[in-house]
Amino acid sequence: MTEPISLEYQQCLIRIMEKSKKNREKVIKQTIPEDGIFCDRCNNTGMVCATEENGHQYMKPCPECYAKRQVVRRLKASGISPQDYARYTLESYSENRSPESAKIKSLAKRFLSEHKNNAQGFGVFGSSGVGKTHICIAVCQELTRKFSEPHYYFSYRSEIPSLIKALRSYREEYEDVLDRWKKCKNLYVDDLFKCAGKVEQVAENGRMHSRLVSIDNDDLKIMYDILNARYLNHLPTLFSSEYSVNDISRIDSALGSRIFEMINPYGLTVYGQNQRLKRGE
Repeated sequence: MTEPISLEYQQCLIRIMEKSKKNREKVIKQTIPEDGIFCDRCNNTGMVCATEENGHQYMKPCPECYAKRQVVRRLKASGISPQDYARYTLESYSENRSPESAKIKSLAKRFLSEHKNNAQGFGVFGSSGVGKTHICIAVCQELTRKFSEPHYYFSYRSEIPSLIKALRSYREEYEDVLDRWKKCKNLYVDDLFKCAGKVEQVAENGRMHSRLVSIDNDDLKIMYDILNARYLNHLPTLFSSEYSVNDISRIDSALGSRIFEMINPYGLTVYGQNQRLKRGE
């Protein structure tokens, strides 16, 4: 006859099983990083240990994956999924989506074919839903794939609140936060000046579009600080915005003229029907 299992033994088994379950969950979490980026060098943490000459050890960003993880973080903050980001390629951008699409794609191809690893920028401006973000991300990915140049994604509405907060607090903190945007290679500013001031609806070529009437002072100062530094240091910058360079120039000629010089001759303003609405998305 089998001896009955004591209550103490049963409780011990339960504790072992619970501990084993927690360990399995821990292993799974370590195996599948939240951002979907796998890296053996840092064990998916984004940080690696380094040693100074005096023997002092410290943690630093992983050279293999940290930049990629930062891109994913900013994409999530901006509402663009990493899957959409990867899908925004030149091949997937249809020239038939609107009358303006062929012009946009042709400009992107010309920019890439004439790229010489210099300060030349790129920009598409105009109506929502004409594929500005798609084509700019596609260009960024081509710069990395073809020319091994890094690129950095700056979602205007996601990044600007923290920059305004830094601007209104301490100067040193503000400069530190801005520093990476001033110095990085191939910065893409998406939706420049979105919700940053007063807008009016105007008709042009028989179509209505938004025109900037004013820009909030904090937004204007922050972008001038970033873009002026990049302009002076000849760093390539890409732009997408609902507002034209002429609109920006009417409000601040110094900033508008710098943007124009940074992207000329690879800048295009298009006004067309919002294709997302047309497709019912």
